[in-house]
Amino acid sequence: MKLDDLIPYDSEKGAGLLIKVGPHYIFQVSGEKHNILNGERFFSGIGGHVEASESFVEAAIREAIEEIGTEVELLSSEKTYYLKHTGQIIELSLDEEITPLMIYEMVHPRGTPKAGKLYYIVIFIAELKGDIGELDSREVSAILGLKKEQITEYVDKKVSIEKILEQGGVVLRGKISAGTKLFPLGTAAAFGKVIRFLSRRGEKT
Repeated sequence: MKLDDLIPYDSEKGAGLLIKVGPHYIFQVSGEKHNILNGERFFSGIGGHVEASESFVEAAIREAIEEIGTEVELLSSEKTYYLKHTGQIIELSLDEEITPLMIYEMVHPRGTPKAGKLYYIVIFIAELKGDIGELDSREVSAILGLKKEQITEYVDKKVSIEKILEQGGVVLRGKISAGTKLFPLGTAAAFGKVIRFLSRRGEKT
């Protein structure tokens, strides 16, 4: 089975990266252009939209250079977890040159132009090839490092930056204002859900 068998050709698609640096998985924190009320910000995996005629792999590599200023190496996952928008998680074996860790169905929220439509994110495991560069604060305000236990705990929460740091998180680049509450989106939410799913089955990621 291939990604093209699962994801409609004309659907809205994105590529995400799950990158580990030491004991932390790194996520981008939303920048100034993302208008969120009450000073809240979301954190998500490095990544973004797949452009026309671009593959998921090409998009993931391009987004890393654009967002954190360094190249990445994509690594194949032994298994792929398909997170349906209904909450169901299915384990798959895909026939791809580089196999993603996750496929995540997101639904555009009510009140937005594409409300109710699906957005598919294909998420790869990756390693940094160089140091994280300067950030464009309009796009990405900071790079946040979280331990696996934190990712699981924060799946359905808004958490203050103070609590995140107290529990072992780190800010690797950029700044996050005191009192800012953060919540997971996209890759960050998907990975937390997969960790929970596997822990219930007695397995590890």
